[in-house]
Amino acid sequence: MLKFLSAAILVAMTASAWAGADTKVLDHHVANMKLGNLEAVLSDYSPDVVIVTPAGAFSPDGVFVGAEIRKLFTILTAKDNLPGNKTMQTKYQNAGADTSIMQWVQNKGTAKEVSGYDVFVTRGGKVVFQTVTINAKK
Repeated sequence: MLKFLSAAILVAMTASAWAGADTKVLDHHVANMKLGNLEAVLSDYSPDVVIVTPAGAFSPDGVFVGAEIRKLFTILTAKDNLPGNKTMQTKYQNAGADTSIMQWVQNKGTAKEVSGYDVFVTRGGKVVFQTVTINAKK
């Protein structure tokens, strides 16, 4: 299985940029990541979702399937991560009928700056697959 060098699934987006993945579900996801609303974030995902994150960052293999995503988003919506979530800046690219790529940066221009991209696949109003990749520090 491919592993992706990844960071956190922290997202913030502007409304009209999505052409591929379902805009409503992604906008809802971002708004609730910024608020730290775990249950609302979880509601954006299908029961059989697969999320691929950096191996070792959140779990040994970095892969979360179905209900396992609660562990991941419990970390990502925790109070300590909210300041970074709120600084997120994004750009979007359509990657197909149900797929979008979100390029992101947090804490831009500071010593804490981190950037990367997420790939989202949505079907039936839910995220069914997601990867998170973090760029190497400059």
